[in-house]
Amino acid sequence: MAAIAEPVRPAAQIPTGRRVWNAARIHVANPWPAAILPWIVLLGVHGLTWSIWALISHYAGGELDPDAFRYAGGVSWLVIYMMIVAIQAMNAGFRFAMGMSSTRRDYYAGTVAFFAAMALVYAVGLAILAAVERATDGWGLDGSFYAPAYLYDEPLAVVGFHYFALYLLFTSMGALIGALFVRWRAYGLYAYFAGLSLAVVALIWWALEAGDTLVAFFRDNPIAVVMAWTLPLSAVLAVLGWLVIRRAPVRG
Repeated sequence: MAAIAEPVRPAAQIPTGRRVWNAARIHVANPWPAAILPWIVLLGVHGLTWSIWALISHYAGGELDPDAFRYAGGVSWLVIYMMIVAIQAMNAGFRFAMGMSSTRRDYYAGTVAFFAAMALVYAVGLAILAAVERATDGWGLDGSFYAPAYLYDEPLAVVGFHYFALYLLFTSMGALIGALFVRWRAYGLYAYFAGLSLAVVALIWWALEAGDTLVAFFRDNPIAVVMAWTLPLSAVLAVLGWLVIRRAPVRG
């Protein structure tokens, strides 16, 4: 008896949430670059940093300042790395998603949802590590790796929010850069970095003019307020990424 094939369900009839989830799963198919490797590298950097702290502490013979190990920057590379991951995700996944009958809107929404979820995962993970750090008296050396200097006395919720907002900002920037490359290839990047250079010059000019006002903003406001101001910028970058990718050609 011949088998009766079931009709394929049109993409338009699939619920929006399911289509977005399917698009997000493209980035989960290979979790190594976004979800596994960064933690391995981070823990390796932490171990190396702790070893250096231990050597310094040993040879200093107890003559170190109390805040000697509170200015580590071993977590800062993570946001740059994730921005690069976002660039690669937009470039590598777009045409594959289009070939799987995903729409540009669903693909971009799924990508944004994926990186927002990863921002939450990293924020919670780093806050937990900061809690362990405090519980162990700075890993036994009064060090501060996961909540350095400006986060040293902040509540863990603020530490987590700081990383969440920072992660969103850099991945939104990466998604925009990736979208520009997908749509206009190298010319899009030339235009972006030319515009970015002008924006940086304008920002420096404004900062010099603002002077005391800018310093007072960072000095008088809690870190949570400062980081909250990055959220609108992240939203603007995400919207710009969508405006670029919505007209991107499927074939380069």
